[in-house]
Amino acid sequence: MPPRRLISTSTYKLYENGDAELDGSPNYAILSHRWGTKEVTFQDLTDKVWRRDNLDAEQMKKIREACKKARDRETPIEWLWCDTCCIDKTSSEELFRSLNAMFEWYRKATVCYAYLEDVKWDPIRKQMSKSVGNPSQESVWFERGWTLQELVAPRFMEFFDRNWNFMGTRDDLSNKLQSVTGITKDYLTGAKSFKEASVATRIGWMAGRTTTEIEDIAYSMLGLLDISMPIYYGEGVRCFMRLQRTLMETSSDESLFAWTIPADGLTCYRKDGKTPIWAPDRWGLLAPSPDCFRRYRDLVVLPHLYVLRPPGGYRRVQHGTQFVVPMVKNEFINVFGRLRSQVTFPLNCWIENDNGKPDGINLELRIDGNVYWRYQCDDVVKKRGSKPHNGRAFGIFPQIQTMPMTVGQPEIDLEELPKRETKG
Repeated sequence: MPPRRLISTSTYKLYENGDAELDGSPNYAILSHRWGTKEVTFQDLTDKVWRRDNLDAEQMKKIREACKKARDRETPIEWLWCDTCCIDKTSSEELFRSLNAMFEWYRKATVCYAYLEDVKWDPIRKQMSKSVGNPSQESVWFERGWTLQELVAPRFMEFFDRNWNFMGTRDDLSNKLQSVTGITKDYLTGAKSFKEASVATRIGWMAGRTTTEIEDIAYSMLGLLDISMPIYYGEGVRCFMRLQRTLMETSSDESLFAWTIPADGLTCYRKDGKTPIWAPDRWGLLAPSPDCFRRYRDLVVLPHLYVLRPPGGYRRVQHGTQFVVPMVKNEFINVFGRLRSQVTFPLNCWIENDNGKPDGINLELRIDGNVYWRYQCDDVVKKRGSKPHNGRAFGIFPQIQTMPMTVGQPEIDLEELPKRETKG
């Protein structure tokens, strides 16, 4: 589905699907940028008086420059899409459709222009500067949640500095981008599809990023995780939990459960002066934040390798996640045929060790009543030299009785951080 609206790169007028000028599926450029305090809105561009009086205004500069870059290409591009003014954000239905389709819009664009308004390009050294506003940090473009999909999705991408000087294509800058974002450059150059990366890897790319609305931490990953879900604002941090539950319905990738508490805390929630309320020593399998996946961005899921559990994966239950385990004496079942009080639970995901062999990833679980809970969330158990079984190993299970094993999942919320006293 193409974008509903596009901007003419010659007249800056907004056109909708159905207009004669937008007949068919025209080629279009797309703009990736960090929102400022004053941006051009859909209401602005559809107001004839505003357009007449403000086409030369400062807030139009990004759009004018992007349109110029599109017009000046060897094969000129007549249309531009920009998120600030091509979506009517007063319509909840349109917002739902747009947020779920946006990744694909970036994917289908002829070119994506990334505008980094706080960096300067050194044409002699061929280097981009640190952030002009904060020389100790990289551009704020790399800190925003929405710019993650804008970096990964496009087929072709060009970067520009604050003065719209060309810095290079995504391929040209792939080493720098890999260093700053933690995304292996093969996913940036197209050598690998982002869909080849495990769920933990893709969510891990979001670690350290923030969004204006807390819910957008989840919504900005919809296309990256290839899922769709209803858009609600007001549920706060629970939105990321809903994202993971939605993912469980479409994916059997168990790297979703392979996360740890980051040493510097859950940074994505700090900007509002709040801290998560949760119990890391009595938790479930779903992470409270993308920050928890930072350490294990290199996890892989190998279709031909499995841990020795019955097939069927897992399923969501009302207050957690349920697996099926064989009723024979093993790491889950004791000699009396009952669930053990404490287990080291293996996941179907792996991390390569120094010898190039897959190490198994395991979680520490304790039982309370009939439900297990994860504890020691600050780490996972890596079993060096684990010997995963191939699919044929499951052949031993069909004649063995199985039983369900449930891991509980509490909810998470935010509370205000205590204010520091200042001396007068």
